Amino acid sequence: MRIRISRSSVTAAVVLAASLAGAGWAAPAFAEIDPIPANPVVSGLEKVSETTSPGSSDRTHTVPCPSGKVALGGGGYLTASTDAVGRVAMDKSAPSTDGASWTVSMREVGAVKYTGEWRFTVFAFCANRPTGYQVVSEVKTGWNDFHRLSKTTACPGSTKVLGAGAEVYNSNSAFVLDRVAPGDAVSPNGGTNYTWAVARTVDQGTAAHGTEALRTFAICATEPAGYEVVRAATDMTSSSFKNVPGTCTTGKKLLSVGAGINVSSIHEDDRTQTLLTGLNGSTAGSANTWAYEDADGYVEAWGLSLALVCAS
Repeated sequence: MRIRISRSSVTAAVVLAASLAGAGWAAPAFAEIDPIPANPVVSGLEKVSETTSPGSSDRTHTVPCPSGKVALGGGGYLTASTDAVGRVAMDKSAPSTDGASWTVSMREVGAVKYTGEWRFTVFAFCANRPTGYQVVSEVKTGWNDFHRLSKTTACPGSTKVLGAGAEVYNSNSAFVLDRVAPGDAVSPNGGTNYTWAVARTVDQGTAAHGTEALRTFAICATEPAGYEVVRAATDMTSSSFKNVPGTCTTGKKLLSVGAGINVSSIHEDDRTQTLLTGLNGSTAGSANTWAYEDADGYVEAWGLSLALVCAS
């Protein structure tokens, strides 16, 4: 049986043993000390991706992780002609409840639907199941006076969020995702134990009809070695296109990515006139997100943020 004793006790005992040995006493034998366990390391990390076939319809696509692995994060991005920019938005980027796959949904928005063909790519960061891995999800229904849904989901206990997901349930196609990211940059702990998602109405004229709900997903696990959340953001300006790149600290791997659109105010007139259409990354440690103003443009200031979850 191994006996755990403190390092300070060991140091004192060694000094005492040395003094006794000098006096002719035999040094006592010490119990073996277990090394202090390090945080677990994420292993078997890989990126899997698939691209949909071309078409001009709202659609959903799922990519499975290799057998025995689970999703730590994922995302998707529009692959289309320039004519489709500002006309297609994301309304789901989320893991399955067992973590075995990642699903993205995109759909056309605006008063006039886009008639051309478009497609999108879905990816998942998959790995061997980390210690304490679980997918936690919660649902919020209804909307507030600003036709906006916001929901956070926390990881249990001392576990950390490794990835974030969200989906909008649309009975009348009123909402799309504005944000799906691990926490935020202003919370006391930097948002390392919860997912924050926001959905906002596409058209305030139809937003208050039907049933709308927002489900958030927090992918949680024991904090891995070298865990960090890296954030980057644009300035608040009015621009037809914004892109945010980011990288993990040198030598660390990217586990997941998240993004969010920030607006200058949350009045009803600030409905989704900026569309989150790209979220991508490499396990090597780099990522980026991009968004476009809708086809009619948006006169007020807005910004775009990126969050990367990294580990050794």
